[in-house]
Amino acid sequence: MNPSLRLIVLSLLAISLLPHSSYALPDQENPGAPPTPTPQSAMPSQLILPINTAIAMAVHRNIDLRIESQNSRMATVDEFRSHGIYNPVLNVSSTGGVSAVPGDAFFSTKTMNTTVGMTQNLPTGGSITASTQAGYFRYEPAVSGAKEWQSTAGLAFTQPLLRNAGMETFELNITLSANTLQDSLERFRSTTSDTVSNVITSYNRLYVLRQIQDTREAALRSALSLLDEIKKKGPGTAQGLEVANAEFAISQRRKDFVEASRSVSDQETNLRYLIGLETPVRIVPSDPPSKEEPAETDEQAVKAALDLRSDLKQLKISLQSAQVQERVASHQSLPDLSVNASGGFSGTGYNFGESYRGISNHPGTYWTAGMQFSIPLGNTAARNDYIRTKIRAEQAQDQIRALTWRIRNDVEYDMRSLISARLQIQLADKSSQFAEQRLDEYRKNNRLNQATIQDVLNAENDLNVARNAQLEAVETFSNAVVKLWKDTGLLLDHYGIHIDRSKLMSSADSGEENPSLNMDLPVDTGQASKPPAVPEPVPRDVLPPAPPARESIPAVAEKPANARGESVPATSAAPPAINTSFTLSFGEFASKSVMEDAIEKIKSVGLVPKVEQGPQKTEHMIRLYLAEYPSHLQAQKALKKLQRVKGNGFIQMNDNKRYVVYAGSFSSQDLALKEQQRLAGLKIKVRPEKTSVSFPTYLLTAGTFQGREAPLEYARKLELLGLKPVLTEKP
Repeated sequence: MNPSLRLIVLSLLAISLLPHSSYALPDQENPGAPPTPTPQSAMPSQLILPINTAIAMAVHRNIDLRIESQNSRMATVDEFRSHGIYNPVLNVSSTGGVSAVPGDAFFSTKTMNTTVGMTQNLPTGGSITASTQAGYFRYEPAVSGAKEWQSTAGLAFTQPLLRNAGMETFELNITLSANTLQDSLERFRSTTSDTVSNVITSYNRLYVLRQIQDTREAALRSALSLLDEIKKKGPGTAQGLEVANAEFAISQRRKDFVEASRSVSDQETNLRYLIGLETPVRIVPSDPPSKEEPAETDEQAVKAALDLRSDLKQLKISLQSAQVQERVASHQSLPDLSVNASGGFSGTGYNFGESYRGISNHPGTYWTAGMQFSIPLGNTAARNDYIRTKIRAEQAQDQIRALTWRIRNDVEYDMRSLISARLQIQLADKSSQFAEQRLDEYRKNNRLNQATIQDVLNAENDLNVARNAQLEAVETFSNAVVKLWKDTGLLLDHYGIHIDRSKLMSSADSGEENPSLNMDLPVDTGQASKPPAVPEPVPRDVLPPAPPARESIPAVAEKPANARGESVPATSAAPPAINTSFTLSFGEFASKSVMEDAIEKIKSVGLVPKVEQGPQKTEHMIRLYLAEYPSHLQAQKALKKLQRVKGNGFIQMNDNKRYVVYAGSFSSQDLALKEQQRLAGLKIKVRPEKTSVSFPTYLLTAGTFQGREAPLEYARKLELLGLKPVLTEKP
């Protein structure tokens, strides 16, 4: 096979396999015609995406950010947990016994003692305990008139004086957990900055790749047009050579177009992941790479980096933790010396009540005081712990100095990159201008037969290279500015992104997407705390003639869609009858929580939902029977036992007015069996029982429309939110 023909066949095959190609190849029957769009049913929807919306979507939807925010939430939980050392402790103890004298079967002593107390730790490392004690002693045979009961009420105090003394030592875990939380927040901020930077660079790359794709498509059409012009000329000796040159150029440009289309598809996939968009839509960036100049001077940039860089803050937090641990380790190498004291009132009596009345009427007193001293001989472990923490603090200081040095180098490198990028833009602009003039001259000479087709094709190739270099020079400058802002720690501030610590705990069960991040969107400052709605995909053949302004979200027309989400031409819908009205039906709901979620989505697109009572449903279920009890209190105790092992139990009264406890209700035999086996492993025996359960359903509809086009458009929007409405006629 001819090499040129083989290349053309391979190019056609590669283009046919592209899943997201924007265009079909030019018509072979009419090579001068522009590429025509592929059929609508074979193409994904199109999403016109401004840069600010892409950043906002990444902030609220990026899965890596959500994972990192969960680390911050866990650190917040640990910080709260560390304060548990100040929770008071309730102590209850009871002892009893009998002692007998060997050889004397008629003489023995019986004792019983019960103590109830409350202990509170103190910031100094000590503790104070308030307790009461009651007990009796009895000699056998009993002594007539003896007071056998004794009760006390008093306080006990313990305070270390050397080791374990002081607030800093006692609250070490609180300090370390607070520092860990700060470190986690800075790591989260760093991850957010990396994500935003990646989104901007990926967005710029996709914009440039789409422009390159358009340039290569235009070059392919130009080559086809030149071939058509050659064939229209009269036959000559040079015509065969010019036809061969044109056909070779066409094959090369087809190959370039295939590669450009593949690069666009790959970059779309990368950007969709970054912005958290699972729908395989075709993304069209509406904003070119920014030429915004940074306002910071070299000195200001270095100062901002040293003040704001998250990695430097993390090292400083590590240094603080190391220094605290060093001081505590030094303190812990001291001997253990503590004082303790206790005192209170006592009373005796013939019974329990009289002994306590004795405390209030005729109390006795008691007190004790003492000291305790201990030290391990050699104290090797404590001294080496101190040496290790001291080395760790010195290491953290050296790491801070090294990172400070690297930060200065990074910022200075970024500034030099900006200078180079500006120069590249100027040179690329001039090169593109000269390439255009050169191409015009070759085209004129070709019409005068003073230049060959190959000269024109070479000039076109040079112009395409110059234009692509011009785009990439602007992209390089924009990315250099983003890198500078990232390296100085100013990137998030430039885009109004802030970490909201107050939401770290409340967001754990909220179901929101990255709720601990707030972004002040330039397009809608009133929605800073809410995740942005995904821009609506639109069909490809309704693109606006020009990209919108950078500060606004484009309002693009959208073709209506049927209830299955398939795009249909606006002219294909038959005009409805005059008195026919339509509504969107969402089916039956057995769960109010699921229905409430659907209602919120319906309201978000501007429709008013309507809920009606549906038919009763009967479903066969399998319950796990535990036991039945005569009183509700007993059943409640059994239910709490199930709840402690994470069982989904409930109580129900049977026909015999007894309370039955079930360990769960399941619609599947397999699920019931798995739960039965799990509880059996916890030594909780249950047995399955089959039953039928009747429950109400709810019918959900929305809107009343005179015509099909409006409800079909709303159906398309709701399908993007996960709902599947059906267009039905209203009676």
